[in-house]
This record gives sequence, C-alpha cells and structure tokens, in this order.
Amino acid sequence: MNTRDKLLILIIVAWIGAAVYFKSTTDKMFVRMDEMEQLQNKHVDKVNKEFREDLKTLNLQFIGRGKHLRKAQKDIVDNTKLIDHVTDSLGRNIETVALDLENFQRDTEQSFANAAKGRDDIESDLSSFKRQQRRFTGDLDQRLSTVETDVADLNERVPPKEAEKKR
Repeated sequence: MNTRDKLLILIIVAWIGAAVYFKSTTDKMFVRMDEMEQLQNKHVDKVNKEFREDLKTLNLQFIGRGKHLRKAQKDIVDNTKLIDHVTDSLGRNIETVALDLENFQRDTEQSFANAAKGRDDIESDLSSFKRQQRRFTGDLDQRLSTVETDVADLNERVPPKEAEKKR
C-alpha cells in the first residue's frame, strides 16, 4: 500500500467522521424540535383543561347570567391572547431552528467544498513530489552510469601489471 492509498483512506475516514458528526448534530436538532412540539402540545392541553375547569366552576357557581357570560367572554379573550402569544413564541422558535438548519447546511456544504479543495491541493502537491522524485532518481541513475563509465575508462588506462603492483 503506497502513500497515496494511505492518504486517500485517511481522507475517506475523515469524510466518514465528518458525516457521522453532522448526522449526530442533526439528530440532536430533531430531538430538540420533538421536545418543543411535545411541550407545545402539553401547554395547549393545560390551557384547554384550565378553560374547561373555569367553565365548570362558573357553571357550578352560576353567579348570574350576565356576570357569567361576561366572565366567560373575558376568559375566552384571555385564553385567545395566551394562545396567540404562545403561537407567536413557537413560530419564532421554529423560524430560529429553520435558520439554524439553513446555516448548518451552508456551513456543511462549505466544509465539504473546503475538504475537496484541500484534497485537490494535496493531490497536486503529491504529483509534484512524485515528478521531483522521478527526476532525482533519473539524475542518480545518470550519475551512476557516468561513474561506472569513468571507472571502466580508468581500468582500461591502467595496465593490469601496474594495478597488481599498486596492491
């Protein structure tokens, strides 16, 4: 396995790690959205229960028809205001989550683009390094053949008897 293969495996592992991180982050966001929805449902049930209990209390007390109607109307208006307020609050929260998701998506796409650009830069650097190493190896081979030729020429110039005397 050469360095390029190891590098590609490392990049793939990094991508998988990033994908797992982004998946876990989005899962957390969805869990939070589910919790917010449950809280909303709980609150609506609570408001409806309080409203029903107030109506039952009013019916039991039966303060008088006019007073009873005015109180019920006031309670209806108050409940409507509370529901509007909670709806607005939840709407803002939902918009905030939507914006956060859009920002997350944009950041994720940017991160993948940066990773791809980095990978391309590394590939070009690796290609350049390979070319340099090939040139260097070629130069070494050429020098070696030159040295071998020079040694052969020197061996031819020195007569065999003189070579024995020098030993």
